Amino acid sequence: MNKKSWLIVGLSLAMAAALGVGISACGGETHTHNYDAWDYNETQHWKYCDEHGSDKSNIDETTKANHDFKDGKCECGATEGQEIPDADLDTREFWATGAGAGDLQNSSWTELKPNFKLTKQPHKDEDGFTLYTIQFKIYAGGDSFKIRQDEKDENGGLKWTDGTYFGIDEVRNASGTFVDAGTKNIGVATGKDGIYKFTVHTKPSPAPWKDNFVTWELVEPVTPPSTTEDMYIVGKIASKPLCQWPGYTDLTNCIHMTFDGDKTWSAQVELKIGDQFKVYNKLNQQYYPDQGGNLGRPSGTPDGLFEVKWVSGTLSPTVTHIHTYSKWCYDAQGHWKECKDNDGEVDESSRGSHDFSNGDTCECGLKQEADPNWQIDADGKFEAYTGEFENITIPANLKVFPTMLSDLFGNGTGGDGRPNEENWKAVKSVTVAPGNTSFKMENGALLSMDGTVLYAYFAYNTATEITFENVEKLGNAAFCFNDKLETLNLPKLTTLGTYAFWGMTAIKEFSFPNVETVVTNAFTSCSATKIELEGARELQMKAIFSCGSLQTIVFGTKLTKLTSNMIMQCSQLVSVTLKAPTPPALASTLVSMSGTSYKIYVPEGSVDAYKAAWKQEVDRIEAIPAEAASAQEVALPASKKCTLRKWTQKIKNGSRNQCKLKELN
Repeated sequence: MNKKSWLIVGLSLAMAAALGVGISACGGETHTHNYDAWDYNETQHWKYCDEHGSDKSNIDETTKANHDFKDGKCECGATEGQEIPDADLDTREFWATGAGAGDLQNSSWTELKPNFKLTKQPHKDEDGFTLYTIQFKIYAGGDSFKIRQDEKDENGGLKWTDGTYFGIDEVRNASGTFVDAGTKNIGVATGKDGIYKFTVHTKPSPAPWKDNFVTWELVEPVTPPSTTEDMYIVGKIASKPLCQWPGYTDLTNCIHMTFDGDKTWSAQVELKIGDQFKVYNKLNQQYYPDQGGNLGRPSGTPDGLFEVKWVSGTLSPTVTHIHTYSKWCYDAQGHWKECKDNDGEVDESSRGSHDFSNGDTCECGLKQEADPNWQIDADGKFEAYTGEFENITIPANLKVFPTMLSDLFGNGTGGDGRPNEENWKAVKSVTVAPGNTSFKMENGALLSMDGTVLYAYFAYNTATEITFENVEKLGNAAFCFNDKLETLNLPKLTTLGTYAFWGMTAIKEFSFPNVETVVTNAFTSCSATKIELEGARELQMKAIFSCGSLQTIVFGTKLTKLTSNMIMQCSQLVSVTLKAPTPPALASTLVSMSGTSYKIYVPEGSVDAYKAAWKQEVDRIEAIPAEAASAQEVALPASKKCTLRKWTQKIKNGSRNQCKLKELN
């Protein structure tokens, strides 16, 4: 080749490199690789020559780079967060089996242990190998293992992939240095004890070990244990019949003790009277106790589970009974667990009351006879009650209280869900049976166990004032027929039941700032002179009905939904205050059948809007009186806003944006 030809070839190669193509010569022919197809894994991408069918091995190393995601997508086609589909990965499962003084002491050469299953990674490596990883503590002085595939032979036993083991062609460290090969067991050759991460790289093929290799890396170094101790329990033990003297030389049939650190070895073993054993160090063939005598079940202890513990340097191990609290004991008041070995030892944390909420039998085994007066379905839902009313016991298996008190006490004269007054007032006491986990009695009321629902406040109570701090919901007719309560405090109440306060003849005032929906017949036939509902959003039909002493009703700024006949037959009504700046739609009059010339008070700035929207009430609508507004902040623009405490407001010329303050002396 002349100089000109060499120059042409040189220029061609340079141009190929610049343009992302490669040139190779095979059998005297020159092939130009066109690196114009992208391939990638989870973290990187590269270009390869796509003129060789499914072979993607001819790649342009200069194009290897990490993904650069823009709007979730890289130029190579990978999407952010993308994983290689399982269908493209090896489908086998692999396990580590072996032995040693580190974590491998809990492994086995003949059994697949759950903690030693390798985890398949969701992506392949750059060379197309499926990756399986496992991490555990291993000591370099002798710990070793093999990788095993979960297959069964014709007898149901475990099978190595190639007959005896899962073939590993190479074992490399994290930097790629060759360490071990072929049929040898896997270990570490660094001389460093520690927690290691092992990664199997595998491709399924007729002879998979031809390509497989394992890499490892030290994650965290650890302090080595004593290299002269490998401890077993050997002797005549009924629970380990194949380890009896003198045949214990096959230690696989004996109990291998666990190294707990701090020079301590331990194991658990079932012992019976007559059992005799020693602790044996396999590495130096030393026995403990070393001055004659054997260990066994300690005097005065029952047959059962014991912990054998040996501390390096001591002459004799200790044997301690392990209490297994699985035996239920009980009396009429409660139950507890005792050690199954009948030594009388009690697990104090298990003491508790009987629980019959899942049926008529407590978990401890005590059976409760069903109360024939109560009919309760399998789910704990009330169906019927046929007992007397003077003394009522809520049964342990009742979970769902009746929706209407009339279901329990019979219908009142209206037949509308109110309880029969005679039956209701006949009640002298109510209790909840031991073991019921749904209800409790508190301050004369039946409540949900968490105290958020009040089902019934019984008429036999004599308190004139009562507070329930956590009640959020009232059952239907919850306070019916109460003639003693003058003051009722329910600061967290949000939900009313129908007829909740029906027939309360001593109550003076209701104030519930968090109630949003005032349901039908919520306030019926009660003696209150004032009802204040600052959080109300909706009034249903007959929400306030037949309250003959009622004079004042106050609604807050959130009221948006009205029906018809919401307030009825309140013959002493003087005023209804609505603080909502926008008038809700009103179908007829606000109050029906009142027989009084009541006033409707609205925000001063909304008087005209209310009169325009409520033409049927135009003669009743007035601005909220100044003395009523003085207790709250006046709704004016920020530059004109005034906080009224020791002040009164005077509005001049109908202006909403001016206020004149006069100090009260």
